Amino acid sequence: MQCRGSGWSPNFGSLSPSPLTGQPWAVYILRKWDFGKYYVSNFSRDLLSKIWSDPLFSVQDLNAPLYRKVKALNQVRLLRIQLFHLKNMFKTCRLAKELLDSFDTVPGHLTEDLHLYSLNDLTATKKGELAPCLLELLKAGTLHVERCMLCQAKGFICEFCQKEDDVIFPFELNKCRTCEECKACYHKCCFKSGCCPRCERLQARRELLARQSMESYLSDYEDEAPQEVAAAT
Repeated sequence: MQCRGSGWSPNFGSLSPSPLTGQPWAVYILRKWDFGKYYVSNFSRDLLSKIWSDPLFSVQDLNAPLYRKVKALNQVRLLRIQLFHLKNMFKTCRLAKELLDSFDTVPGHLTEDLHLYSLNDLTATKKGELAPCLLELLKAGTLHVERCMLCQAKGFICEFCQKEDDVIFPFELNKCRTCEECKACYHKCCFKSGCCPRCERLQARRELLARQSMESYLSDYEDEAPQEVAAAT
């Protein structure tokens, strides 16, 4: 299946390396964003053909600064983050089944793992073919959230400003900041203290429960101690 308005196809066949020309090397792509073609052995050429569509390369682990250096790659990264959050929402929305199925028009790793890429993904990113396909899914997903009461109920109210008429979602990267620990969402402009209110409440709750548990243990111990002494005498 091919995304409308894009030359990129998840079937990969037309984009796999040709045996009659040199091949792009993954190490050069990931280090320098160099898609030049270099001659390789027959074994290497066959291996490249076999893994062309496999999501084997984590840009975050292998060369995270590449995101900052390559605008097109960073754009794809941001789109994937947004689609990741949307897909998780749609998995629990009974009204989004058809839309969720449309996410299968792209390989699953693009919407489920934030940093894994295949050589085909990287090549399509370089050609400007992958971002439009992901953007199409993002627009459809965003429109659904705006119109769906079930999805609206999954949004967050910023605890800093407490504007109840401004529901925010994790996929709204331009206005929302998500706590890495508890996943609560806040307005970027509001979250300046560095302290997450929800995390602070959860920590206070844990400390209270621990204190109550200790007090209960000490109380039981104090009640049992005289009985043990009496039994011994």
